[in-house]
Amino acid sequence: MLDAIERRITTDPTAAGGVVDLTEIVRLVDLDGGRPAHLLRLGLVVDALARHLSDGAVGIYAVADKALLSDTDLTANERMVIRRWSDDGKVEVLRAGGPAAGQRVREVAALTGLPLITRQPAGGFPGLTYAPVPSAAGPIFATQKLGPGPAAPAAVLGRRWRCPEPECASFGAPGAREPDPFGPPPEERSEPGSQPPAQLISGTPHCPRHGAPLRDVGGAPRAVAVAVRVKGVTWHRFVVTEAAPVTVGRSPDEPGGVGIGLTLDDRGLRWVSRSHVRFELRGTALQAVDTSTNGTTVLRRTGPAEAVRRVPLNRGDGGTLGEWDTVELYEGIELGRADRGAGPVADAPTVSVMTEAPTQSIRLS
Repeated sequence: MLDAIERRITTDPTAAGGVVDLTEIVRLVDLDGGRPAHLLRLGLVVDALARHLSDGAVGIYAVADKALLSDTDLTANERMVIRRWSDDGKVEVLRAGGPAAGQRVREVAALTGLPLITRQPAGGFPGLTYAPVPSAAGPIFATQKLGPGPAAPAAVLGRRWRCPEPECASFGAPGAREPDPFGPPPEERSEPGSQPPAQLISGTPHCPRHGAPLRDVGGAPRAVAVAVRVKGVTWHRFVVTEAAPVTVGRSPDEPGGVGIGLTLDDRGLRWVSRSHVRFELRGTALQAVDTSTNGTTVLRRTGPAEAVRRVPLNRGDGGTLGEWDTVELYEGIELGRADRGAGPVADAPTVSVMTEAPTQSIRLS
């Protein structure tokens, strides 16, 4: 079970669908009725996020206070697993004496645009916030705030940073750390697609793990994740960067293009162009440019359940997408920010990380 959870935790903002304070999550007793602290509750929240976004592969960005590594309400094995996840860069464990995890998750959400998942008061954070709450069908997300939050991804994510600690799991030099013999096999190890956001202290980037000022080692294109959703269910995710626009269509020829031909019926194969729409990221603005024969429609929304305003795009037209806007290529096929979803889709085929967890294993007293 913990191995399954490990595959869904990340400090790469483009792979995540939300950010959590692990120190808080392990103590949400009402999610399972079990002991005071349990690491498997993170799996329950991962599953709730997957259901909410109808995305069976979405990851979660977890931050923890260093004190969690010595919390005796967790088992020795759970504490060892969290330490290994931290060493592998899967979980961001903060230095002792620095800002608390509850403060850091708000910073991560503000800098990346990821939803904040917490029951704690938002503390001035204006962006999208969900609270994980129990229900008869398992934990669900209750919307606390819809935003809008600060413009993201922030400028600090447009630079590559290095920590003076060479083996830093977040900002160390690639390849500097020895592989964990108990970690994932070599074929599953990779450098994250995007660095975590630096911690800003008086505007200066610092390492949240070690507290040291970070060294700027050059530019890095900012990035956002986009999802292709078929009838509301995530079919594919891809990353758009400032340096690399992505073309989507029936079967695009452009390098890095995303083909959706397998999702289309016969009429759709005739309607959707080989290269139908190009996604570009300009600073914090995600833009869609029509490159098709038949045109594209932008569905403008001010929230997940708000009325839709349809805005047509013809060949060569472009438009900036708001956080809840989507691009409709064909009936039932929409593309938009991967971390913004309208809520669970009935019978969506998401893969649970808790599938193999017997109920009694969660409810240990």
